[in-house]
Amino acid sequence: MEKKTYDEIAAYYRIAAAHGHYKAATNLQTLLSEGTVKSPNASKETIELVRTFIAKDIPGAYYDMAHYLEKGYGVKQDLPASKAYFRRAADLGNPDAQYYVARLLSKVPDTADVMQAMYKCAMEQGNGPAGVYYASYSKVIGNYADAVTGYHVAVRNGNYDAARNLERAFKGPPPSEELYYMALQRDVERVERLEKVRIFLTENQYIGPKVPDIDQIVPLPPAKLPEWDGTFEWLKKRESTPPAKKPSEEMIRTLSQEKGLDPQTGLPLKK
Repeated sequence: MEKKTYDEIAAYYRIAAAHGHYKAATNLQTLLSEGTVKSPNASKETIELVRTFIAKDIPGAYYDMAHYLEKGYGVKQDLPASKAYFRRAADLGNPDAQYYVARLLSKVPDTADVMQAMYKCAMEQGNGPAGVYYASYSKVIGNYADAVTGYHVAVRNGNYDAARNLERAFKGPPPSEELYYMALQRDVERVERLEKVRIFLTENQYIGPKVPDIDQIVPLPPAKLPEWDGTFEWLKKRESTPPAKKPSEEMIRTLSQEKGLDPQTGLPLKK
């Protein structure tokens, strides 16, 4: 993509962020922090965005600030403050922060219950790796039912490692095969379907696939397997959704004027 195109996208993000759109703000922060777009002061603009949304008590903004404090980007590096922001974001329900905190807790003795609770909250909100870690720990302590559920949720969230682990588990390995044993009966058809799910997730990993219809493809026992035509709802929806239309110049001009922004760049107009 050309630099000019990225700068145009950044202008849209700036205008949307000024109108309170947090997702636009995070996308803009990524472009700024990676040096992809022009800015009078990229790190300053990034931190100002984060502080704006922290003031609105947006969980993800605390998570963003935690990373900037961790790296010392735009602010003085402060690891204790960084961890405090991560925990604040996690307590407010941000799934990425919950996953991050759980990973930190995995290295701290006697915190397994809190760690698993964090993983579970994160996976239930769509974090794929959290489901894998939740399931893996459950398996290690012999809680196979939770392990199977965790992997199942992780597959829904698009994690192909989870699909592979369930695929192997439904081959019915003996208890001696600790890596994949989850007290499941051998089920050839479930293995075949999970293999197709794994291949779908692996081949499309670059576009962030999900399997929201996993319960219509491979529901967990004792549910019977329904008919399945081999297709995936996520992919069908993606292929049938038309590209987003470019906003009109009139809309951009109006939204910019409301916030005192330059419609060409999305930056504040010079006074």
